[in-house]
Amino acid sequence: MQTNKEALLALLKGEKADFIPEVYSTMKDVVFPGDRYIELGDKFDPYGTGPDAWGVLWTNQGPDPIIDGNMVAKDFKLFDDMDEWKEKVKFPPLDFMPIEQIFQAMCGGMHVNPETDVVSCLILSGQFERMNQLIGMENALCAFYEYPDEVHEFFDAMCEYKLKCIDLAYKYLKPDVIHMHDDWGTNKNLFFSPEIWREFIKPNEEKYVKRIHDHGMLYIHHSCGNVDKIIPELAEIGIDALEPVMLCNDIEGSLKACGDKITLMGGIDNQMIDQKGTGEEVIRAEVRRAMDTYVGKGRYIPYYIPTNKETFGIYIDEVTKYGKDIFHK
Repeated sequence: MQTNKEALLALLKGEKADFIPEVYSTMKDVVFPGDRYIELGDKFDPYGTGPDAWGVLWTNQGPDPIIDGNMVAKDFKLFDDMDEWKEKVKFPPLDFMPIEQIFQAMCGGMHVNPETDVVSCLILSGQFERMNQLIGMENALCAFYEYPDEVHEFFDAMCEYKLKCIDLAYKYLKPDVIHMHDDWGTNKNLFFSPEIWREFIKPNEEKYVKRIHDHGMLYIHHSCGNVDKIIPELAEIGIDALEPVMLCNDIEGSLKACGDKITLMGGIDNQMIDQKGTGEEVIRAEVRRAMDTYVGKGRYIPYYIPTNKETFGIYIDEVTKYGKDIFHK
């Protein structure tokens, strides 16, 4: 039988797996230090409170930032409009950061074992995310119409920066996966039209895919929300997997349309199971429902973004148990 690592890599590649492993127990996300990098003396805290290397001020949402998350501080803006970006944006000095030493420290602290773990480099704050972190969401959405040339220039500069991050991750970490973040949707729809996505974002996504694959790595893209309208194009350009495909998406429709070309990681009703008072059997039943519904209809792995530690533990246990037998049902 395959190991957890072998089974997860097979599923991410669209190959046959003996069982479905639980992702969080199998894949270790080592955060790239250029995006949400907060230096606190001799410690490097990728989920902390304070200014990151771009000058964006972050704040935690709870006592456990891994679960509770952090976000840009309320009302923070580094500047207002994208016609200012060349004067205001300072890209982190990657050539002078101790990238290798930071990776080594993170891997040690996370007990990363390349023999048994799928090693992932988590590259946060994609081009649209970084724009809205710098100038606020409303200004960022308006910028596509008010300052299209400047947005193109900023996104292209961001692309060159991200490509360098990918190269450095390959050089110093040798991960199996590059896990890139750029949120594109709400619970109802994309933040912007598919045409905007195609013009401003898709061309650089194609460059990321090529560079990641040239290094022999896999590309998992993170976007919350309803991104149904562009999933076929994500598959077309070669993104290997998308997470966390939430129930607001037509998961069965996407699996039918392109389930042999891209792995969909998701399908869990996170907004239900993370509510206070949701019982253990309800959580376990939701995991089984998702796997019974989607497994066998295309490339699928159960996944969600946890916000409740107790729920998360039950979820991990149920996926681990049920995933062992799902292909034998």
